[in-house]
Amino acid sequence: MVWFWRLVLITDWVPAEMRVRAANQLGEAKNPSAIRSLMRVRHQGNTPIAEAAVAAMKQIGAAAVEPLLKLLTHTTAAERANAAEALGWLGKDARPAVSALMARLSDPQTAVRIRACEALGRIGPGAVEAVPEFINWLKDREPRLVETAARALGGIGPLAKDALPALIEQITNFDKAAREAVAEALGKIGSLSRIFVPKLAAQLHHVDADVRETIARALGGIGPEAKAAVPMLSEQLGDVDRAVRAACAKAIGQIGPNAAAAVPRLIELFNDKDYGVREHVAKALAGIGPASAPAVRGLIKLLQDDRGSVRHSAVEALGAIGPAAQEAVGAIKALAEKDKYAMVRDAATKSLDAISAGTR
Repeated sequence: MVWFWRLVLITDWVPAEMRVRAANQLGEAKNPSAIRSLMRVRHQGNTPIAEAAVAAMKQIGAAAVEPLLKLLTHTTAAERANAAEALGWLGKDARPAVSALMARLSDPQTAVRIRACEALGRIGPGAVEAVPEFINWLKDREPRLVETAARALGGIGPLAKDALPALIEQITNFDKAAREAVAEALGKIGSLSRIFVPKLAAQLHHVDADVRETIARALGGIGPEAKAAVPMLSEQLGDVDRAVRAACAKAIGQIGPNAAAAVPRLIELFNDKDYGVREHVAKALAGIGPASAPAVRGLIKLLQDDRGSVRHSAVEALGAIGPAAQEAVGAIKALAEKDKYAMVRDAATKSLDAISAGTR
């Protein structure tokens, strides 16, 4: 029946729900002969059908690698690019294709090179041998290549530690998408990034607000290991740019209990004119946990904020503080009973349980 479902899938006048069913059937059959048909509809623009085609390809898994490898050397660039993309859908199942994909990193067509790079990133740690080539890409003047290489390195994760110096050099790239990809990669490589924390933190004074925001996000992505950056993140909570203030607060929360020294500075932002900053300040205090106890009275005031998201974050922060937030119980009970948003009422109920748990 594979031939039948392939025909249904590629016939444009067949109802979309039937074509989606055809893709599902082909995936369940796990027959690699369906690959060309699945790839064809993937690029026709109908989202449900395209998504079903990708899901089917993933179901076929490793059996799809061999036919895709043949397409990877096709004379037409579009076919090579599509084959590389499809291998990326397979994730770690495409591990046998790593060498062939690496060969396509020097393809004469940029689109093919980018798809091959993306596929290697999706294969993950199994594509670690591509790291040296991605490091070379990070030195390229074309921001799209820098962005793609950074995302691939993030996919490889901690095994891509050799790329850390090159990633750090690109954290101030003029292209925002490239910077964001670098920041994300640093977080995914993880605690090994900690040795570069001082160098990253020094860039929090960069003249470009977008760069300062990206730096804060990168430090937050590193997490507790970025403790050394807490003083400078605290200082930048007074940044003139609201997005930078919010990013610094979020980073402090991601660092968690190791950022307890930032609590007094966070308290100063309870009256920030931007609700997003107030929300991230409350979330940061929740991330720090019990050490945020000095902020209880300020958080009680935030329970009356006109923004539901701020009230929600303040309630969660008080719950994270625990028994030391006992004086907030009355105000939290009021929210649990009367707040107009269900998410705030639910969070208030959970917070009351957390506060009372430590007093029993």
